[in-house]
Amino acid sequence: MKFKGGKPRPAKAGGPNKQRKAGRPKGGVFLHKKGGKKAERQKAAAAAAAAAAAGGGGAPAPAAGSKPSKPKQGASAGLGGASGDADDFGYLLDDMPDYRPADEEGGSGGEGGSDAEQPDGGGGGGEGGEGRAAKRRRKGGQKLSALEFEASRQLARQIADCSAEEQADWLWASYQQQTAASALERGGLTAEGMAPLPSEGSLEDRLKALRPGSWQQDFCGGGGKGGKHAGGTAGERPPGSPTLLLVSPSAIGAVNLIKLCPQFNKACKVGKLFAKHFKVAEQEEMLRTQVMCLAAGTPNRLCKLADGGALKLDRLKHVVLDVNLDAKQRDILAIPETRADWWQLFKQHLAAPLEAGTIKLSIINSDELRQPS
Repeated sequence: MKFKGGKPRPAKAGGPNKQRKAGRPKGGVFLHKKGGKKAERQKAAAAAAAAAAAGGGGAPAPAAGSKPSKPKQGASAGLGGASGDADDFGYLLDDMPDYRPADEEGGSGGEGGSDAEQPDGGGGGGEGGEGRAAKRRRKGGQKLSALEFEASRQLARQIADCSAEEQADWLWASYQQQTAASALERGGLTAEGMAPLPSEGSLEDRLKALRPGSWQQDFCGGGGKGGKHAGGTAGERPPGSPTLLLVSPSAIGAVNLIKLCPQFNKACKVGKLFAKHFKVAEQEEMLRTQVMCLAAGTPNRLCKLADGGALKLDRLKHVVLDVNLDAKQRDILAIPETRADWWQLFKQHLAAPLEAGTIKLSIINSDELRQPS
């Protein structure tokens, strides 16, 4: 008898349905052998039970060909007589260190929270879920919220007009973020190492305030009008040894700083130490032959020239960091590339003299500077 599509054929018309054979359920699956074996096992189990009742002995041996019976749910099987209910296993789950009920997944309140899960290191509480949500957001690239970004931008705009302590703290926070330095490595990044510039006037006027009694000699002298080294008197400035460095995040920014110093650039050419239109070999040759009191450049190129020895920093007295914002509203310490280059330059060439007190750091925002009249 064949079936099609897993369904039995309908009974013949006019004839009564035959009685369903034992072991043939609905659905077209033949279970003759399975039904027969099941009947044999039932008979064998009944015989064994009768023999056990008559003899009063232990558990009977299973009949040949029969499968061992499975323990029913709730039977004690190595769990200390647990009945199988959910409450019987609750004490096992409670003792697990990482166990947390599903209804508390959204946020642990009261005693359920832990210090490790709070972004601010605080204990648990009703706002624990909100803290964990903030922590999950920060894992995706350490993005700042709109309020945090606006606060950082406003601080960068105003840091040039802040006190020496605030400027030092701002630089130290960036240095820690870049190098993971401890408090013992702060060195000269303190108020004593800062030289805040005046908040009014042109860039030249503000730079003159750094050397009020000797700015002409320090920023405009040493090499004559042409800026070439003649090799004459012993007190003459050697080539490639500026007194002041203007550090900008980009080559265009460095050019703008040079344009804001026409008087200094006329008396003693300001060194152009950035990558745009200048190769390292050309700048090294220029530093070996030309006397300069001021130099403007980017952190990466300044570091390369100083590493090679062409840029000499033994006469350096002041470093002015420009914190103007780029098109994405980021300053020199907010752009990952320029931040890394600046702190590399600082660590290798500026940290030791700053801690010794031979140089001073200043911060300027060229966006707020006016062109000289």
